[in-house]
Amino acid sequence: MGHGMEPAVTQKVWRTPSQAISCGLNSRTNSPLGTSRQAHTPVYGTNLGNKHQSAPKVLVVEDDPDILMALQDLLEFEGIRVDCVQTCRQAFSSIEQNVYDAVLLDLGLPDGDGLSVLEKLHASNPSLPVIVLTASNRDLGPLRAYARLAKPWNRQELCATLHRAISTAPSSPEN
Repeated sequence: MGHGMEPAVTQKVWRTPSQAISCGLNSRTNSPLGTSRQAHTPVYGTNLGNKHQSAPKVLVVEDDPDILMALQDLLEFEGIRVDCVQTCRQAFSSIEQNVYDAVLLDLGLPDGDGLSVLEKLHASNPSLPVIVLTASNRDLGPLRAYARLAKPWNRQELCATLHRAISTAPSSPEN
């Protein structure tokens, strides 16, 4: 490239279920030229060396791999540790082996109904906040969730709801 010439610009698009985000990149440095993403600072710091300031841990139960990846990326950017599972069976196993500060739960899972996961969580850990994140408008029956958000979700609403849920969760031993 000669002097005075503008670097080539490539277009990269990030897709989440609720939006497509486009960002021009300098092909030479791969750095953003301008972006539609809002400036954002994660709520939880990156200094995780102090166990009293450790990041919260969330279980995401979602069968769609694209949605699962979008949720994982979003939550990790927020400074949250994330375990991801795609089935009821994996959720049951993960719940038995780990301690979580909150759960994001889809209702439509390939090997059963997400309501069975919610029911088990109510029985084993009734104070654990569960946020149902689903495209279904099904009634939860007698089961209660901390919150219910519709797909596609609003990113700010999801993060705000999750942070409120985590802050209301009882303190647990090191996760």
